Amino acid sequence: MNRRPISAVAWLLLALGGCAGAASNSSAGGQNTSPQASGGQPGIDLGKFDGGLPVMTDANAPAYGGAMGTGGMASTGGSNAAATGGAPGQGGAAAGGGTSGSVDAARPVDAPPPTCTVNITPSSAPSLVGRPAGDTLTVKGTIVWGVTTPTAPIWKWTVRSPDGTPLTVTQGTSADTIQFPLVVPGSYDITVFVTSTCKGEAWATAIKPQELSQSFLIRVLPPPAAAGSGQTCDSSQNRWCPSEDAVPYEDSSFVLQAGQSRQDDVQFQHGFAVSIDPVIAAQTNAAGLPAVALPSLVRVSPQGSTWTIDGASSDEGPMRALLNPRLSYDVLVVPLNATSTSTYPPLLVSKPAQEFRATDFDVAAGVTVRGTLRTPTGSASGARVLLRANANAPTTLPLPSTVGSADATGAYSLRASAGTVFSAVVVPPSDTSLPQITIADCIDLTQSTNGTNVDRVDFTWNTVSTTTMTLQVLTSDNITPAANTTVRLQSQDGALPDAGVLSVAGTDWSGTVAGSVQQQGTTDADGSIVFANIPKVAYNLTLMPPINQTGDDAITSGSIDLSGAGASIPRSLTLGRKINLSGRLLPADAASGAHLVATDTGADVLVSIISTPVGSDGSYAFSADPGRTYRFSVEPAAGKKLPTRIPLYGVKTTDQDTKLADRTLPSGLKVNGVVSFSGRQVGGAIVQAYCERAAMAGCADPNNPSASLPPPLVEFATLADGSYSFYLPDPQSGD
Repeated sequence: MNRRPISAVAWLLLALGGCAGAASNSSAGGQNTSPQASGGQPGIDLGKFDGGLPVMTDANAPAYGGAMGTGGMASTGGSNAAATGGAPGQGGAAAGGGTSGSVDAARPVDAPPPTCTVNITPSSAPSLVGRPAGDTLTVKGTIVWGVTTPTAPIWKWTVRSPDGTPLTVTQGTSADTIQFPLVVPGSYDITVFVTSTCKGEAWATAIKPQELSQSFLIRVLPPPAAAGSGQTCDSSQNRWCPSEDAVPYEDSSFVLQAGQSRQDDVQFQHGFAVSIDPVIAAQTNAAGLPAVALPSLVRVSPQGSTWTIDGASSDEGPMRALLNPRLSYDVLVVPLNATSTSTYPPLLVSKPAQEFRATDFDVAAGVTVRGTLRTPTGSASGARVLLRANANAPTTLPLPSTVGSADATGAYSLRASAGTVFSAVVVPPSDTSLPQITIADCIDLTQSTNGTNVDRVDFTWNTVSTTTMTLQVLTSDNITPAANTTVRLQSQDGALPDAGVLSVAGTDWSGTVAGSVQQQGTTDADGSIVFANIPKVAYNLTLMPPINQTGDDAITSGSIDLSGAGASIPRSLTLGRKINLSGRLLPADAASGAHLVATDTGADVLVSIISTPVGSDGSYAFSADPGRTYRFSVEPAAGKKLPTRIPLYGVKTTDQDTKLADRTLPSGLKVNGVVSFSGRQVGGAIVQAYCERAAMAGCADPNNPSASLPPPLVEFATLADGSYSFYLPDPQSGD
């Protein structure tokens, strides 16, 4: 380890986090590439799969019907299965001992017809349709038990906005009543469960009110080039590199009045120089020795803003950053391995720019947490423990996970920050099918001090009954094996509520020890895949055909209950068929030559984006997957005096071809100005504009600014004279 004294050095700004990357949207309909500003890497979301789709039954269970509706998933009933008669539906057939018949795709194939429903009616308005966007809607559920024996209901409401985003709902005077905001125009899906099988569904629609103004977020970054900065600047991705001592400009309340263009000049401010030089705290003043440098990854995030600065310190010198003196910042320091035998926990410092001091980045040794990880049969060699601390506020960076890996005996050791309560994630060895464990707020280090030890934090997986499932996937013709189909299997929420035992200092944890299983693989040439030794629980699954496939096979989701399975079990599933979505964008002259971009918002699939051209009459058509929620945006052709991206509310697809209602594009209002710094015009600065609407996925949320913004409406590099000019939507026009 190199030693060096803390010294003042000339300051530079490293800002990979404020760079703009490139996102490519492509399909058979054409390819579109648009730059996107990114403030940092998104986290991995293990996600949840949407339920409510057909359940795959055990081999000997009776099957109510055979073929699913278009886009459905059929179940093989086995030699003893009985199927009720009727005409087969389109999209796949069920095999069984009886005659194929039709089936209600909204009901599990192993369940009788529903006898209990919930009617959803408006109580704050005369109708659920045609309400003005911006209003708050109150709805009430009324249970119709039918022949079902009434039980005490447990009301579980879900409301999704037009782009598929879950909305926050407020309970009314009783559990059968809720309120929610109609934040944007479009259709809102309302679902309520009162038991596991008794549910109700309804749809509300909101229309655009006459708006007199609209707020936008404007961000201007210094030019992506700087001589002598010591950085490599990637101009193809518009990465922002430091330019002299200018700091980014941001206006989160840039208001356009209906029908009025706007001129707005921008002046960059001088930055305040900060050196981020992490050192080992225990040796800062030991016997007069110089500080021991602790090479670290560093992320600097202004509070309430939407850009970050990513960089690193090293043995050779500190990370240097220019900060806006008017802002407060969160600085996250993640030390790299200090030596071959010791590591140090992450450090988070939050202060106004001008209050940072060198000693703020002294990294303490933390608290050493030790224990043993065991499977039901022995040591869990290769398993990992992750301790996670949650953020205190939406705009505050959380500490990243502190990780410890088990050796051949199952023993692990890690260091965590003192004064923090951690949740634990226990990841099983990669060669097992044991569930991943999540235990909330189970390691309390609030009373611990740096340099102390917390021993005997042990975890043992419980024994779980397992099965091996051999799954064959057929294409939508129900005959051809679906080779190279990706299959994702995820245990349902609550399926493994007691998956192991956590013990801290010899005392068993009394809270929930939840487990989850997630596996993914690809079918072979015969359309088959084997999931070996998986717990006998209920799963959600998603089948994803190859991206480059040219047939009608669609992304297909469903659920399967293996709780009653034997030691091994076969399954045969059929992919659903794609559907056709069509519609028009108006006025036709403005929409002609544009591309309509549909983004699948489901967390159970990889990024699925469809881009289709718009005809001269404003019409469009494309193939989509059934039962999915798409977010729409439009990228007009050049020269139309419109933004380069216009977000629209989306659609939830059914299993039928659908002609969507006409959608009207807004007219454009011109925004122009000049960017300068210290009285000089700045060419090459990056000007970006974002729409601002809470709960709309295609816009920035003004109540929760984030470094990971959606794509901008426009992105423009200033000309040599510092000038810029672009168009934003007129608030009083469009859908």
